[in-house]
Amino acid sequence: MMGIGMAQSSIKLTTFENEPCIEIRGEWDQPSLDALIKAFQKVIGKVEARLFLRLSELDYLDSAGLGVIMFNMNELAKRNAKLILIEPSDEMRQILRTTSLDKVLEIR
Repeated sequence: MMGIGMAQSSIKLTTFENEPCIEIRGEWDQPSLDALIKAFQKVIGKVEARLFLRLSELDYLDSAGLGVIMFNMNELAKRNAKLILIEPSDEMRQILRTTSLDKVLEIR
């Protein structure tokens, strides 16, 4: 059930520097993860060198969401491709620092 004033989560597949980009907005938790997983599945086969993840309008991502990102980072790494986070929101930067993922993920 959605609470009043809760951000709607949405995903947009775009490009950045002529490479695939997944734009994630709003608040993400367990129920909305299917859309994120599907977006990765849809785009990961097309990635040649880099997949960008735009997080500028992402307010919240739970540990399961971070798990999805890490899983896909590893899948890309197997193919010598990179996952690059672009413009993470302040909230996301805080989450990445807290989990030390800012040391593992490439962030611009």
